[in-house]
Amino acid sequence: MKAPVLLLALASFAAAKELKIMLPMRDGFNLSTYIYIPDRGPARKTCIMDCSTYGHGAEGGAKIMAESLGDDYCAIMQDMRGSGDSTGQDFTLWHSQGNDTYDTLQWVEKQDWSNGVVYSMGTSSDGIGAYMGWTDYPPQLQKQFINWASVHAYGFPFPGGAYREGLNDGWIESTFPDQAVRLIPEVKANEAPGPWWNAVNLTRDDKCGNRLPFPAVLVGAWYDIFLSGNLAAYDCYIEKNPNTKLVVEACGHCLLQACPIYLEKDLEHATLSHLLGTDLFAGKESPSEIKNVTFYVMGAGDEAGLAPDPNAPGNYYTSLERWPAYVPTKYYFTANGEAVEQNGATTTALNYTYDPTHPVPTHGGNNLMIRCGALNQEAQENRADVLSFQSPTLTEDLAITGPIIATLFVASSAVDTDFTAKLTDVYPSGKSVLLNDGIVRMRWRKGQFYSAEPQLITPGEVYEVEVSMWNTSYIFPKGHKWRVSISSSNHPRFLPNPNNGLPLSQNGPNVTALNSVFVGGAQASYMTMPVVQKSQIPEVDIKAVIDKWLDDRPASWRENIPKMRKAAMNHIPHFDEL
Repeated sequence: MKAPVLLLALASFAAAKELKIMLPMRDGFNLSTYIYIPDRGPARKTCIMDCSTYGHGAEGGAKIMAESLGDDYCAIMQDMRGSGDSTGQDFTLWHSQGNDTYDTLQWVEKQDWSNGVVYSMGTSSDGIGAYMGWTDYPPQLQKQFINWASVHAYGFPFPGGAYREGLNDGWIESTFPDQAVRLIPEVKANEAPGPWWNAVNLTRDDKCGNRLPFPAVLVGAWYDIFLSGNLAAYDCYIEKNPNTKLVVEACGHCLLQACPIYLEKDLEHATLSHLLGTDLFAGKESPSEIKNVTFYVMGAGDEAGLAPDPNAPGNYYTSLERWPAYVPTKYYFTANGEAVEQNGATTTALNYTYDPTHPVPTHGGNNLMIRCGALNQEAQENRADVLSFQSPTLTEDLAITGPIIATLFVASSAVDTDFTAKLTDVYPSGKSVLLNDGIVRMRWRKGQFYSAEPQLITPGEVYEVEVSMWNTSYIFPKGHKWRVSISSSNHPRFLPNPNNGLPLSQNGPNVTALNSVFVGGAQASYMTMPVVQKSQIPEVDIKAVIDKWLDDRPASWRENIPKMRKAAMNHIPHFDEL
């Protein structure tokens, strides 16, 4: 039998009641839960819910959202297990969130202040909690507004099968310092995709699309740590819910580090996503200029790397009913370091030595706890263990929007190793600015969601692998070049592969490997670029749309929406605090 709800505090003001309770779950564990209930309006209200790993406080985004929407709405803010005041058990890495959300909403529905309808919201880790809150299918949940989060919890700690050390260890140590000694080894012990991760993966066939009956507003960013999982969420939700909307900004979590080049543009348009989310919860139609998919088309920065180049194409928002149809265009790598559209006739092996004790240092990219964003890679590329392939100087602008993939024919002297790839924009000055990067760990080369058992490689045998560099939207200016750099490490973004074939949970020797990338002929490595026409991604004056939009909404929205975004970001750990 469940313990009764423990009432810790009750405050009654002229306009609202505010309660803090310890709410028992099915296993008897109590979750710290804050409830805000306006006194005015209907007796039974729709509730906005945010479950957090950062401590809910009394001024969280769910409360601000409810205040914006008016007296028909209440707010519920809950500390996930092992966080905030929900102590007595370690954080479960979102595994308990489905059960806990279901139990909480069952309780909410029975209260005399609830009409049984709940909308959930969350940013970053809280957003992952919001996604996983659907895994037990609570019928009360009817809409979601989720920022910068992943719908599959395996894909972000192990992209390409490699351990994302900078994010995983850094986030756990900063958010759960007393639990890190257990949580980090637990993640490493589950490096294989499979049953342990299935509980926190909504992209599985039995979870996606056909089991998501409500609309959502989803927000990602090209340099965000969760970009891949965010785009996968949209694909999943739109399958069943044509009213689902996606916004892709430039920076995401990287805003917390000033996000080189794109900070000002992202801040200028920061209201967009929260207007969409607030409209969704209010049941309002958003402006016709805002279609299903709204995203920032990035462009080159100035030479200082601090702002957009005013003379370069790109650096604007577009809004479309669906992603533009791109032409997957292959560029073959050559033995003399070029990337061209015509494959060579002869196969050549390009070799380098990879020493796990001397990895290529991370500088920029989709990071949180380490430097992120569009940073110069010249120092990283000027190493003996990095192979670079460069396009000719562009004679016209080159626009891309979609997935970026390097297909490599590779071999190694070791039984396991990594291959990394980076795409950069090469300025006339020689500066090489990072757009995307990716990695594949060879023992997981069959695919991160399909190969539950590691498959070591035979030394000297040639394998074809794909390195996903996730997605982007970018216009390379005329007069620039683009470059792909191949190596076997990117640390501390990824834990260096010791090349010994042992699981992460086991210590073993570092093995220096001779790695090879093959170009030309029947074993031709190449890059696939998602080429679009600039006419397919037309500029939309989002700032003008936002100004008119706010004029048509309650005055409180103009004040409260920036507060919502600030509340979402306040507790997220970042590089500057380390």
